Amino acid sequence: MQARSLDEFHEQFPDEGTCLEWLVARLYPDGMFCRKCGKITKHHRITTRRCYSCDQCGTQVYPTAGTIFHKSRTPLVKWFYAVYLMSGSGSKVPARQMQRELGVTYKTAWRMVQQIRKMLGDES
Repeated sequence: MQARSLDEFHEQFPDEGTCLEWLVARLYPDGMFCRKCGKITKHHRITTRRCYSCDQCGTQVYPTAGTIFHKSRTPLVKWFYAVYLMSGSGSKVPARQMQRELGVTYKTAWRMVQQIRKMLGDES
């Protein structure tokens, strides 16, 4: 994520699909591995969910599994924006500000801030 301004951020990550593609490119630079086939195979995106399906056997891969986005119903665009805000400010963004910026509940904002701080290595 290398956006410098808010406009550049929204140009780089306009929607959920773009965020998911970015995540896949970082997590699987050599291609997606299929557990069932036992090799790297071509996968296609299932647009109704955050997952990809193997073209050969249909096994589904969830790129958000094992990440801070795992099992979150909050859109990836909001997650990416939260990471963008916190990485630019040394992860000192309070949960109340995150709540206002993202338009989420305080409970969601607090959880996001905690997860991002852990990810960035700043658990203060």
